[in-house]
Amino acid sequence: MNRLYYFAAILLITSIVSSCNTKSNKKEATDTVVADKTEIKAEKVFDIPFIMESALEGNIATIKGALDNGYNANSIDENKRTAIMLAAYNGHTSIVDLLIEKGADVNLVDNINRTALMYASTGDFVPTVLSLLEAGANPNMVDNEESWTAVMMAAAEGQLEVVKTLVAHGADLSMVDVDGESSLDFANSKGHKAVAEYIKAQTK
Repeated sequence: MNRLYYFAAILLITSIVSSCNTKSNKKEATDTVVADKTEIKAEKVFDIPFIMESALEGNIATIKGALDNGYNANSIDENKRTAIMLAAYNGHTSIVDLLIEKGADVNLVDNINRTALMYASTGDFVPTVLSLLEAGANPNMVDNEESWTAVMMAAAEGQLEVVKTLVAHGADLSMVDVDGESSLDFANSKGHKAVAEYIKAQTK
């Protein structure tokens, strides 16, 4: 298991977005239409794929600009992913904090029931994980593919400090996935000795 496994579709999505987007369609726009001689200003339209790509890449200026112009922090893409999930995956804490400030729901799930916290926990992103937890992220939510939790993902990736942070905020180390494997099993199977020793000490 590695980080790319968790977000396998993201690289494909961003490459498609990068190749298809042009300067013109990367800009938020408003349209004005005329009906029965009455000028009607249409609702602002945002290029969600571009905003999601910006969140993934850490482009805070784009995210801030979109939010300042009415972008809903809980908008989703075709995989039900939100900007905060994408920012969290690459540890862009400043974007995560900004989205939280603007009303992002840290417990929203994507189409496989994974949260921003789960994605953040796959990397060495303690500040990001902490921001999400302090904003109310539930550390014991499970996905609907493998029944993985955030701490299982952190243990599998050998992220000791992330595991410690999650445990300090209530992560349940006794939970198991669909195969009956726990966080300790993940740490052991991947050879993450320090993580395994820490988990053993916590579960005595």
